[in-house]
Amino acid sequence: MKSGKKSIFPKIILLFMLLPLGIPFLIPEIGLAYSGVTYQLIAKEKIVALTFDDGPHPIYTPQILDILDQYQAKATFFMIGSRMEEYPDIAKEVSARGHLIGNHTYTHPDNLRTLSPKELKWEIDQCQLSMQRIAGQNTYLFRPPRGILNQEIIKIVQDKGYTIVLWGICTFNRSAPTPEMMATRVINYAHPGLIVLLHDGRTDFRWKDVVATRLIVENLSRQGYRFVTLEELKPGNKPH
Repeated sequence: MKSGKKSIFPKIILLFMLLPLGIPFLIPEIGLAYSGVTYQLIAKEKIVALTFDDGPHPIYTPQILDILDQYQAKATFFMIGSRMEEYPDIAKEVSARGHLIGNHTYTHPDNLRTLSPKELKWEIDQCQLSMQRIAGQNTYLFRPPRGILNQEIIKIVQDKGYTIVLWGICTFNRSAPTPEMMATRVINYAHPGLIVLLHDGRTDFRWKDVVATRLIVENLSRQGYRFVTLEELKPGNKPH
């Protein structure tokens, strides 16, 4: 009996050691990262890339655009294709104001790992068609919904010519329930090349992201940061 327990114990330890490697999308800011996926910009100067997922939204996206304009800041919006079809004028406005639009799938599946390769390719292609037709942009930047990836997804997306972009820090966190706390997470973590994840769609509480955006941009602007789109990405960029 005792010898049996001893033989199992090392396996349990190994399991716990390997577990984080299977879920690196949950906590990219502490360094668990997929090879070939971008988590930050390569930069020495004080630049930050604000990115907004899940839009466009008829209320929150225009509010965010006005804040960005006020501070002459540029950002990247990873849009859902079906929402671009629903709110084409807002998608066009994002592009017209000089911001970048990236691919966030057509329907925002909860877990890309459950899709077949054919279904995944359809999600990506349909979103890209919406981007081209509605916003006139054809960037090949892709962010998976909820950051969920595996090696098969990465290969399919990269074989289609896309750069996969996640983030260095996300404002949405259980430990930061208020806009002020969301902004503080980013401000305290700020460094050259940081990619920040915010949201502008899908739920009614994205007003928090609007308020947090203003606080982030106000504070980091005073610190001398400049806000850029992901066009600043360099080929072969990998997480440090």
